[in-house]
Amino acid sequence: MTTLRPPIGASGHGGGLDYHRTMLEDLARVDAYERGIRAMVRPGDVVLDLGAGTGLLSMLAARAGAKKVYAVEAMPVAGLARSLVAENGLSDRVEVIQAEFTSLTPPEPVDLVISEFMGRFVEDDGMLPIVEATARWMKPGARFCPGRVDLLIAPVGGFHLSSVDHFERPMLGLKMGSAWTTALHSRYGVNLRPDAALAEPALFHRLDPPKLHLAERPLDHQAQFTLRSGGRLRGVAGWFVAELAPTVTLDTGPGRTTHWGQLLFPTPTVITKDGDVLDVHIRLDTEHPEQIWRWSGALRRGGQTLMHFDLSSDPAHLQHTPASPRLERP
Repeated sequence: MTTLRPPIGASGHGGGLDYHRTMLEDLARVDAYERGIRAMVRPGDVVLDLGAGTGLLSMLAARAGAKKVYAVEAMPVAGLARSLVAENGLSDRVEVIQAEFTSLTPPEPVDLVISEFMGRFVEDDGMLPIVEATARWMKPGARFCPGRVDLLIAPVGGFHLSSVDHFERPMLGLKMGSAWTTALHSRYGVNLRPDAALAEPALFHRLDPPKLHLAERPLDHQAQFTLRSGGRLRGVAGWFVAELAPTVTLDTGPGRTTHWGQLLFPTPTVITKDGDVLDVHIRLDTEHPEQIWRWSGALRRGGQTLMHFDLSSDPAHLQHTPASPRLERP
C-alpha cells in the first residue's frame, strides 16, 4: 500500500510571524479564499479551519455567517490567532484550539472544512495525510474548501537557472561537471513568465478532499508533450489549480503572482524545435524515508533521441558523485 508519511513538523509550520506574513500579503491567495469562503459558508454552519495559522480564514468564515468555527493550529502561532480573534470581537464564534490534529477528538460534526494545505506542488507542504483525517469531523454531505485541487505539469524553458547554470563552465580552469550533475538532482522553486511553457499543460493528479485515495492513486504520472515552438528546454514545472468554490479558483501557474510559484524538475538544457516530443515520468517515492521525487524521460525529434534524463531528489546523491550516462555533462 502506498501512503504519504508527513515529514517532521507536518502537523504545523514552525516559522515565525514573517512566514505567515508571506501568505497574508499574497493578494491572489487572500482574495481567492475570501471569495471562496463567502460562497461556501451558509448561515449557521459549523466550520473547521484546518491549519488555521493566524486565524484569518476562520475570521472570514465567521464574518460570512458561520455559527461556530473551530480553528485548529498545532504551532505557537495559535496564541496570536486567539488574540486576533478577540481583537476583532469574534471569540464568541471562533474557538482557537492548539493541538495535533490527528489526536484531537472532534467537538462536534462540521458542515464545512476550510484548509490551505497546498505547498508549491501541493505535497511539499506535508499536509495531505492530515487532510484525509478531516473525514471524521464531517457530517454526511459536508463540504470542503477547496473541493478539488488539480496538479498540472508542463515542459518549460527560455529562462536562466543560476542554481544549475553556475556550474556549466569551468572555474579557474577547474571542471565543475559533478557539481552540475548534482544540481540537476534537485528541485527548485521558480516564478515563471506566462510564455515559459513550451507545450500545453497536462494533468498530473487530481485531489478531491477529504478522500484523497493516495494508496490507490499515488502521485505517479507519465505524460507526453509535443512542443509547440522552438525554445531552450530547462525542465518540467509543476503547479496547482484549486477550486475553492464552484465559481472561484486559485491558479499558481506560470504568469500568476503568488507566494507559491511553481516547482521545477530540471533537465539538461536542450535547444528544441517545433514538433519535438518530450516523454516524462514524475513520481513521488513514498517508500523512501525522505519521500523523494523522481523524474525521468527523453526528448525525441523524428526517430532520433536528443537527450535522456533520470533524476531524483534522493539525498544520497549529495553523498557521492551522481554521475549518470544518461546526462550529457558539460
